[in-house]
Amino acid sequence: MKVTIIGGGNLGILMGAVFASRGNDITIRTSKPESFSNELEAYNKNDELIYKGTMKKITSDWKEAVEGADLIWVTVPPQMFIDTAKAMEPYVEAGQMLGIIPGAGAAEFAFKKIIEKGVNFFGLARVPSIARVKESGKSSYMLGPAPELLIGSIPARNAKKICDEIQPLFQINCKPVANYLAIAFTPSNPVLHTSRIYGMFKDYIPGNHYPTNELFYEKWTIDGAEILLNCSDELQQLCKAIPMDLRSVESMQFRHGIRTPEELAAKICSLDRLKGLYSPVVKDEIGYVPDFNSRYFASDFTYGIKIMIEVANLFDVPTPTMDTIWEWYEKVQPEKAKDCFTLNMTQEEFINFYMG
Repeated sequence: MKVTIIGGGNLGILMGAVFASRGNDITIRTSKPESFSNELEAYNKNDELIYKGTMKKITSDWKEAVEGADLIWVTVPPQMFIDTAKAMEPYVEAGQMLGIIPGAGAAEFAFKKIIEKGVNFFGLARVPSIARVKESGKSSYMLGPAPELLIGSIPARNAKKICDEIQPLFQINCKPVANYLAIAFTPSNPVLHTSRIYGMFKDYIPGNHYPTNELFYEKWTIDGAEILLNCSDELQQLCKAIPMDLRSVESMQFRHGIRTPEELAAKICSLDRLKGLYSPVVKDEIGYVPDFNSRYFASDFTYGIKIMIEVANLFDVPTPTMDTIWEWYEKVQPEKAKDCFTLNMTQEEFINFYMG
């Protein structure tokens, strides 16, 4: 299969190595092709080489990357979706598959014109594996491959066929879900990261400093877990209010087998694949301050939790905890909060868009 991967970060490198090792023709589209090796590698947590593959092409040219590809994967963060879609649009053709990993972040709206050209658009609920860069432009670690991949598509009826096409790439069971909204509403980074960040920095004012850079997951607090559970409950209420099949959107309680904030905090702290990851902060001469340019802020607020709030407003579902988190972000980042996702659809248009 001719596969193009848009984005040469940790996940792009990992996918390139895995797919090429299985005999596929892989093109990587990156803004810095000169910094890449043609041989990409994947390692396990014990630093053992597990996959190695030769790339057919590494390029910064959109036409070269997109034309003729059977399958295009987009691995860039959500704040880059609109620019990525505009760059790709002249070169995509009907029948190509376009996959978003992970599928949240309003990708379906950013790529709407491409979808209208007849591209088979789909997304994964979660990443196929946690990936961390070992050597930039050359290798990544594969940490905790997913046991199953959930796939949603636009139009919704295409999901089963797409699962059959991509399963050999990952060699992980792929399961279709009822519609793409079930993918977009996966309670992952948009509620996970924002809940934790709000719990950490809700009292922050410019000039404040923190003495240490805290482990993001291993030091998850009970307060942060309570905020996350409240967001999860609000998302479940939203799913019930929308006349679509959203049963595959799991609650935090169901996914982690917990009932209380204390149990959830303990569960997150214990997840081996998330160990060693620090908080989104930067150090200056005094101490640590929030890194508002990090992906945790730039993606998960304006193109994460804000999307859920917009849909909740459309369907008249109250989301007091999500609202509180967003209002805090508006206060600490007023200019960036203006550049956020907005939904301009009726309920009927919204449902038709996904079910088409």
